[in-house]
Amino acid sequence: MTTKSITQLSLEQAAWSRNMQAQILQAIDATGQLVVADCIGVDSSTITKMKQPHGTAKHSDIERLCHLLAATGLKVVDKDMKCYDQNHVSWLYGLAKLGMNRSLDVDDFLHADAALQIAEGTYQPRGAL
Repeated sequence: MTTKSITQLSLEQAAWSRNMQAQILQAIDATGQLVVADCIGVDSSTITKMKQPHGTAKHSDIERLCHLLAATGLKVVDKDMKCYDQNHVSWLYGLAKLGMNRSLDVDDFLHADAALQIAEGTYQPRGAL
């Protein structure tokens, strides 16, 4: 089995990898290296070593991990982010756009809302509000 070097990653994959490396390093700094080390059960010096290039490949563990993620089509995202299938979002956007195209201006929404209220018997003219 051969290993893939950074030069074998596509330009897009290499950019993903660099972005992920920056995200991980910033997250370590924001969380605190000691806290991260305690959470994963290692000494803080181990985190320092993970951040520094070593071995014959001269890449850090974090860099190699990010290369692996990029090569396999995965990425690092913030824990509060939600991921959605692009096709699903495109489909929803198309439906929303279709609905918006049927309206000439914002008053069309108000008229539709008023028509519903009239049908329900809950309509009050604006002067009565």
